[in-house]
Amino acid sequence: MSLKRFVFLLLIFIVAVAPALAQRDSISLATLAAKTDKLSTEYPFEKVYLHFDKPYYAVGDTIWFKAYLTVGAAHQVSGLSNIVYADLINSKDSLVRSLRMSAINGVAFGNIALTRAMFKQGNYHIRAYTNWMRNFGPDYFFNKTISIGDFEGQPIPKVTMQITKKGNGQAVNTKVLFKDRSGNAYADKKVSWTVQNGDETVTKGKGVSDKNGLVVVNFTDNTSGSSNDAQLITMIELGSKKLINSFPIKNSLAADVQFFPEGGDLIAGVRSKVAFKALNTDGVGVDVTGTVVDNAGNEVADLTSQHNGMGIFALLPEGNKTYKANVTFPDGAKGEYELPKVNTDGINLAVNNNDPENLTIKIATNAGYFQKNKNRGYYIIAQSGGTICYTGLAALQSQVYTGMVPKSKFPTGVLQVTLFAADGEPLSERVVFIQHNDALNIGLSADLPAYTSKQHVKMTVSSKNKALPVEGTFSVSVIDETEVPFDENAETTILSSILLTSDLRGYIEKPNYYFNHIDDKKLADLDILMLTQGYRRFSYTDIFEDKYPPKTFLPEKGMEITGVLRTSSGLPVNKGVVNMVLPDRNVSVNAVTDVSGQFSFQNVAVFDSSKVILNARNNSGYNGMMIMADVPRHQPVTKSYPDPGAIANIDSALSFYLQNAKKRNENSHMLKEVVITGSKIEKVTHPEYTALMGVSADADQTLTAEKLKYCSFDLVSCIQNKTFGLWYFEDEFYIKRYYDKGDKRPVEFFVNGVPMDFGFITTIKTEEVTSIDVYLTDGVSGINNRYGTNGIVSITLTNGSFNLKQKYDNSNLLALATQTGVVTITPKGYFRARMFYSPKYENKDQAQNADLRNTIYWNPNITTDKNGESSFDYYNADGKGTYKAVIEGIDNEGNIGRTVLRYQVK
Repeated sequence: MSLKRFVFLLLIFIVAVAPALAQRDSISLATLAAKTDKLSTEYPFEKVYLHFDKPYYAVGDTIWFKAYLTVGAAHQVSGLSNIVYADLINSKDSLVRSLRMSAINGVAFGNIALTRAMFKQGNYHIRAYTNWMRNFGPDYFFNKTISIGDFEGQPIPKVTMQITKKGNGQAVNTKVLFKDRSGNAYADKKVSWTVQNGDETVTKGKGVSDKNGLVVVNFTDNTSGSSNDAQLITMIELGSKKLINSFPIKNSLAADVQFFPEGGDLIAGVRSKVAFKALNTDGVGVDVTGTVVDNAGNEVADLTSQHNGMGIFALLPEGNKTYKANVTFPDGAKGEYELPKVNTDGINLAVNNNDPENLTIKIATNAGYFQKNKNRGYYIIAQSGGTICYTGLAALQSQVYTGMVPKSKFPTGVLQVTLFAADGEPLSERVVFIQHNDALNIGLSADLPAYTSKQHVKMTVSSKNKALPVEGTFSVSVIDETEVPFDENAETTILSSILLTSDLRGYIEKPNYYFNHIDDKKLADLDILMLTQGYRRFSYTDIFEDKYPPKTFLPEKGMEITGVLRTSSGLPVNKGVVNMVLPDRNVSVNAVTDVSGQFSFQNVAVFDSSKVILNARNNSGYNGMMIMADVPRHQPVTKSYPDPGAIANIDSALSFYLQNAKKRNENSHMLKEVVITGSKIEKVTHPEYTALMGVSADADQTLTAEKLKYCSFDLVSCIQNKTFGLWYFEDEFYIKRYYDKGDKRPVEFFVNGVPMDFGFITTIKTEEVTSIDVYLTDGVSGINNRYGTNGIVSITLTNGSFNLKQKYDNSNLLALATQTGVVTITPKGYFRARMFYSPKYENKDQAQNADLRNTIYWNPNITTDKNGESSFDYYNADGKGTYKAVIEGIDNEGNIGRTVLRYQVK
C-alpha cells in the first residue's frame, strides 16, 4: 500500500492549542516530523532476507539460498545496493565462508558446499548484509543459525541439565546419554567427568554407564552462579579409544522474569497493562504462574503466561507502594522478582489493537501531573520503517482521553507510536503490529493429487496482489518432509523476517508462529510480544539532537578497485596512468590518478578468485613507481552470536536425518559386484580417495608431472590446452560433447580427494601437481547427482603442498602491494552460484538408479509474467511420504508472500 506521510489530526480534546504551543520551550510538530523524515530519506533502511532450501543440513550437503533485498517501510525492491554479502561463521567465531553476490533487481543467488575438509558438526551462524547496512550495526543484518550434523566421526552424547539455585551457587542435575551412531547404548563403560570454571576445577568424579548408556552427574557449583565459563567435561572409555566432550553449564541466574509496563512506566493512580516474559536458563520462554503482591503482602494480581513464557496482567499502582511477583516455574522452582518502581507523576500512552479497522489510543495521567501540565501541548507520531504515517497534536485538557485512528493509514508491520512533550522530549511509547492480511497471494498447484516415486511433477504458480495479477520474482524449495521434519512455527520466513524480526530488539522465539494460520489467539500473543520486545530502529532523542548514523559505508553499485600510485620515494603521482588487466575476460582499461595519486576502477566485474593485474607501464619512469592497492575493510565477526534456539544435541535431534544422510553417502559410494576371471588385475594408475570410490579404475586421461613440467602457464591454462574432451567457458570446465547438447553442468574438481571450488584451482602452481586425472563419466560413484555436476577432474598434489587453511582463504582480501611497476591481486569477486541439479527419469534405465535426495527441487529464479503466471517441473526421488513445497517471493511493488503446498508420494 502507498504511505500517506504527515497526516495531521487534531484530536477531539484539543481546546486551547495555540496558547500551549506558543510556549517558549516548544518546537513545532512540523520540525519533529521533518527531523524524523530526514532519517528515512537520507538513511533509508535496507533489509536482507535469505530463503533456504531446508532448515538444517549434514556434512556433504549443499546449502542453497536466495537473497531478497528491500528498502523502506513499503519493502520496495532495493535499488540502493547492488551487492549482497553472506558470511558463514562457526561456533568458534571463525569465518568459514564469505560470499559476495551481485544483486540484480533486488535478488541474488548463492550456495555453499559443506565439504568434509571445511565443515564439522555444530551450529553455524549465517549473516547477510549490504555495505550500506554496516552503518547501522550487525543487529540489523539478517541473522540465522544453521545446524549441521555429521553421520561420521565421534558421536556426541545427549545431555539434559536441571539447574536450580542453591545458596550462593547452584545445584546441577545432569543426565548424559552415551550412544553410538546407530543408536546402540554404550553400556557398562567407564566414564569420568570434570566440572571446570575457567582455570578452576569445581569438582570431578567417575562412574559407569548403565544398560541404556546413561550416567547421572550431580554436583553443586558455587562459582558458576555468576559466571558463564563453567563446563562439564566427560570422557568415556571405549576399549583403547577415549571419547571426550564438553558441555556448557547454564547460569542459574539466567532464569529470569522481566516486566514491561505499557507505555514504559508504572504511574501512581493510572491503571495499565503489564506484560511479562519468563525465561529459563537456556534463554527461551518457559510458562509460569504466580501472583503479584504489594510491600504489605497483599495480593493485587494473578499472572499466568499464555505463550512462550509471555503473559499480561492489569495493575493499578499506588505511589507509596512497591510490588513484586512470586513466580513458580514448571519444575517447581520458585522465585521473587521486583516490578519496576512506581512514578508518583507521569503521563502514559496506551494502544488497543483489538479492532481490525482502528487503533484506539489512550492518553492517561494522574491528578498531580495533570494539575502541573494542564493545557500544555503534546504530540503523537506513529512511524513504520522510518517513515511517518501519522501525526497528531493536542493540549492536555483532561486526565484521560481515548481516540481512534484508522489502521488504513499504516502498512502491515511494526508500528512505533510515541507521545512527545512540546519540547520534543519522548514521554511514552507503544509498539504494535499492524496486520492487514494483505500478503501477496501466491497460488501453487500440482498437476496431480498424489504421486509415485520418481514420477514427473508439474506445478503452476499464480501471483496476485489482492485480485490483480502481478509480476514477481520467487524461489521454490521442495523437500521430502518425511526425511526433513521441522516445526513450521520455528521457521524463518520472508514474512517473519522482513515484517517482524528485522525491526524488533532481542531474540524472538518461533517467529513464524505469528504468521502461520493466523487466528485471534495468535494476534493476541503477537500484541504481547510487541509489549515485551521493543522497537530498535532508532532513538527519537538522538534524532532531535541531530545525531544521525555516520555514513562510513556507502551503497555499492558495483565492485571497485582503488589504490594509490607513488614514486619509489613515496610521493603521490599526479595524472599518472594505471592500467588494469582482467586476464579471464581479456579486458584492459586505464585510470588517471588525482593529485593524491589515487586511482579508481568502477564497476569491475570479476568472479571470486579471479586475478587482476595493475601496472604503471604507461608512465615514464614506471620502474620507480609503486602501486598500492586498497584493502577493503571486512565486517568483523560478532563474538558468540546469541541464539537460544540453536540445537543443543544435534546428534539426537537430527538422528533420523543423519541416518538417511549416511545411506545417501553409502549409496553414492557403493560399487557394483564384479566377478574377475582369468587375467591379472592391472593396478589402478590414479590415487585412491574415499570421495572418489565408484569412479572408473582407469581415468579417461591422465596428465603426469612429466607432462606438466613444460607447462609454462598457469594450471587452468594447462588443463585447457592439454586435456581433450573438456570445454572451458566463463571460469568453468564442461564436457564438450554434453555442453554442445545443452547440458551446462560443469565438471567437479577434487584436490587430494577433497571437492574444491574453481577459485581454489586457480591458486595451484603447476610444480605442485603430481597428476591430473580426467573422468568424463562418474561411474557408479553418484558424484554427478551429489554435486549437480557432470564429469570429474581429480588433481593430486605433491606431499606437503596441500595446506587448506593457507590456500583456501575465503576472505580473499586485496593484498597491499608495493611491487615496482606492476602487481597482481586477487580481489573478493562475485560469487558464481551453481545450478541445482534435478535428475530426469524419462526412461526405465535411468529410473533404476537409487535416488535418496531429500531436497527434491530448488529453483531460486521463478518469475511470473504480466498475467501473474509461471510453471516449473521436476521428478520425485525414491522417498515415500509427504513432500513439502514452499514458494516465497516479492512483486515489483514490494508486496511479499509465502505459500506451502504438501502432497503425498506413494
